[in-house]
Amino acid sequence: MRNSPTQSVLPTDAEAMAGSVPAPTLWPLHLGAFLATFMFSVSNVAIPALKSDLGADDSTSALVVGLFSAAFAAGLILCGRIGDRFGRRRLFTIGTGALVLVSLGVGLAPDSLTLLIARTAQGLAAAVMMPQILASFQHALTGSARLKALSLFGAFSGVGTVGGQVLGGGLTSAFGDTWGWRAAFLSCGLVALAAFLGSLRLTKSRSAHPGPLDLPGAILLGIGMVALVIGLALGPVTGWLPLPGLLLAVSVLGLAAFAIWQNRAEATGRDPLIPPQVVRVPAAWIGMLMALVFFAGFGTFLFNFSLTSQTGHGDPAWVSGIALGLFAAAFLFVSLLVPRVVGRLGGPGTMLLGTTLQVFSLVGVACVSASAPEASWNLWLQIPALSLGAGQALQFGPLVGTVVGAVPDRVAGLSGGLISTMQQAGIAVGVALLGALFHVFILDVGYDDAFALACLVQVVLSLAFGAGALALLRLGSRR
Repeated sequence: MRNSPTQSVLPTDAEAMAGSVPAPTLWPLHLGAFLATFMFSVSNVAIPALKSDLGADDSTSALVVGLFSAAFAAGLILCGRIGDRFGRRRLFTIGTGALVLVSLGVGLAPDSLTLLIARTAQGLAAAVMMPQILASFQHALTGSARLKALSLFGAFSGVGTVGGQVLGGGLTSAFGDTWGWRAAFLSCGLVALAAFLGSLRLTKSRSAHPGPLDLPGAILLGIGMVALVIGLALGPVTGWLPLPGLLLAVSVLGLAAFAIWQNRAEATGRDPLIPPQVVRVPAAWIGMLMALVFFAGFGTFLFNFSLTSQTGHGDPAWVSGIALGLFAAAFLFVSLLVPRVVGRLGGPGTMLLGTTLQVFSLVGVACVSASAPEASWNLWLQIPALSLGAGQALQFGPLVGTVVGAVPDRVAGLSGGLISTMQQAGIAVGVALLGALFHVFILDVGYDDAFALACLVQVVLSLAFGAGALALLRLGSRR
């Protein structure tokens, strides 16, 4: 067990194996990891039907995604601190219970305004739930049990993203334009209900010496993150001016004020929300950047694929979802093997292998998209998509565990929360900026060639991720 001033009342896996206490229940936490990304991904495939039913414009559609991500990213760190103080099981239960209710609000929204309010509440509820997952793993498990749990966290997060496309697409097609998108969002409530019921079996856990909440820091971070994500979401559909530009300016000011406040709090002996010493740890900031670029590419790939399939080819939503079935299966299967691969290659080595596989797979997807006949486009795509799913599992699966294991004990718990924050920000930033670039490509060369070019752009992000993995490998060799 790590020598940390923050102790948990959860049993360790060594104690469980010895038979002194029962093994902790983990499946509700994994289901929560699935749900967090599933709720984002469902919106990608459901938006075309949503626009048709509610008459929503492009700005509203962008906010359906942006408001959820903004509320989610803004509240993660603060809710993690609240969980340390008042109990992680309690916060996980509150978060999943709230998700049941707000998912009903999203699915039954009578108009666009109600939908946007409900999606914001959904993001806030997800922020209450999500940080309790990694914190519980960190304090409940050690050794191989922790590595396996963190690998499964990556697996369920990734499968949730793809599963939102697959299941959301099927439900949207099955129930039609009026009720299809509603059924897709209501499915989030069913998953949340299962996680809520399972949470009642979780072992209680809280920090013996929780730090102060730093509400001023949380407010400044929230303002910066919300303005950033909403500004990026609205920019591509409104021409960036005036509102998106103003929001991005507010974001810069808010995040700058947050950084100044954190440094001042640390210098005066207070406990800042994100201690600057954490950001200065090489493994922590490298891991944060890797999470940002990975999910910027991952989220954008699924977003662009959905547009190419449904708008470019006119495929129904269920076909768009099923076309990613092998991709999702490969991601899940390889994620289950990640602990074994990490045991042989180490975390950074596994991520480098995944990066290599992803680069070749993205080039393969680009070649298929640019040259395959439209009638067989989805069929030919399955070959590179299979290896792409495997490569991405090898990339993200070890990321959290590698970073948590590399940083000093005093910041290990917070590093997971920072990576989760960058995960949400990465998806939002990627969909906004790379999605806007994709639309520029469409105007010049059409959907298929635009998707091919977007995949080649994603290769650059993959190489940046690989550079981060190489840096972590070198850091590990010095320890």
